[in-house]
Amino acid sequence: MPYSDNFIEQLSEVSSLRGFLALATNQFAQNVDRLIQRVFRKADFALKSVVDSLFEYQGPLAELPVRLKLLLGLGVVSAEVFEDITLFIELKQHLSDEVEELPFSHPAIVQFAKDLHHIDLAPAAEMLKHQPVGDNKDSMLFQMQQIRLERIMRSSLILAITEINEKLNVESPL
Repeated sequence: MPYSDNFIEQLSEVSSLRGFLALATNQFAQNVDRLIQRVFRKADFALKSVVDSLFEYQGPLAELPVRLKLLLGLGVVSAEVFEDITLFIELKQHLSDEVEELPFSHPAIVQFAKDLHHIDLAPAAEMLKHQPVGDNKDSMLFQMQQIRLERIMRSSLILAITEINEKLNVESPL
């Protein structure tokens, strides 16, 4: 598991949400590519030449969302895995258009996390329930709560990403 541990460490060290999402979606793309390799790449030269042209950079199946749809349609990945990765891709694209960097504790990011299937927000549930709204943002208590929520959200997202990646690490059912 050193590869997985290294990836988790990289996610933990990324300072921005944009960087975190870029790293996560890149890892999803690599794992989907490995899964595609296991499912479609065959040793037969004729079959290999046809299949390779579909998945190359300019091929119709080169983009991650299209590959995910194909794997979903074939029953290789579950709808939950498909939906979660799609949410990560959409959030990454949305944040790339934003000027301001959002913190992990931002309400939109909390809602994003709530929409994920592969996440356990139980550690954050009590904090989210009693999160102060409109409190003095300069107060030490508010800042400490935000830091704690940031850490809980980051950790929960790392666990969700790890679980999704594990679901992509399956043998070809075909």
